[in-house]
Amino acid sequence: MNNIASFFKIQYGDRAYTDKGILDNGTTPLIASQGVENGVYGFYDVTVKYHSPVITVPRTGSIGYAFVQLLPCTVTDDCMVLIPKKPMTIEYLFYVATIVRFSRWRFNYARKITPIRLGVIEVLSYEEFKPTVFYAQMFERLYPKPNITPNHVTLPLKYSDFNITKLFDLERGHFHAIDQLEAGNYPTISRVSVNNGVTGFYQKPARARILPRMTITVSTVTGDAFIQHVPFIATDNVVICTPKIPMKVTTLIYIQVLLNKVKWRYSYGRQCYKGKFEKTVIKLPVTKDNGIDEEHIENLVTNLPYWNEYKARLIESRFV
Repeated sequence: MNNIASFFKIQYGDRAYTDKGILDNGTTPLIASQGVENGVYGFYDVTVKYHSPVITVPRTGSIGYAFVQLLPCTVTDDCMVLIPKKPMTIEYLFYVATIVRFSRWRFNYARKITPIRLGVIEVLSYEEFKPTVFYAQMFERLYPKPNITPNHVTLPLKYSDFNITKLFDLERGHFHAIDQLEAGNYPTISRVSVNNGVTGFYQKPARARILPRMTITVSTVTGDAFIQHVPFIATDNVVICTPKIPMKVTTLIYIQVLLNKVKWRYSYGRQCYKGKFEKTVIKLPVTKDNGIDEEHIENLVTNLPYWNEYKARLIESRFV
């Protein structure tokens, strides 16, 4: 394997266009730190700097969401620009952009993207890259073949409302400043809404506690809920939900989905702090004696096409 720096010149965008309020509308795409719309902030009357296809990678905002720019454009210094050192196919550029996106976990607000940190990411060389193999692997990863025999799922007798505090013990994470931590082996959960909430791998600070696997974490900023499959540490931007009673993995998955369906309640104006989250009520199928109908939930979850792949990874980690 080679690295990105072997095949690309990596540089910052143009600082002259950081203040977009002084720019006049025009026809040139201006690429900034958005994670959507291919990174295009808008169209302005600015000089085109990149005529050939390049890769842009936001280093602030939507960090690591790499895009291939096929149109002539200009890039602000909110982004890194990957300029091919020799002519490359569009397929190879998209391959490299995909690898960068899969490597987003390397970067966070305490460890931002720099040319050196971006350049060491390993990629296949231009000669080694086989588009058909890559596309097949990505398709299989994103759309695994259903290889299960569907179970017959009967309707539950009834549903009941459950306050989240009846199901879980809730607490906030134990520390705040990630930039004061040393690199280590513990997945560190913070307020981010991607990568299962993992913002990096660090050593445990003295005031923190190692939290158990199969715990649900909820970002106080976005409301995103994740199941943590290995022991972890967490910042105080996270609400930690520890089951009061043993629950099946399938039940945790079901509850995680329900929590993510109501995350629209939270935003930067109304964050998901512990006090507000304690009021959360979810509706679960119940048995005749009003206990959670985990058998019905298990039948639902195990009928999903991704279940076998998920289960295999759990078995590898000795969780089921």
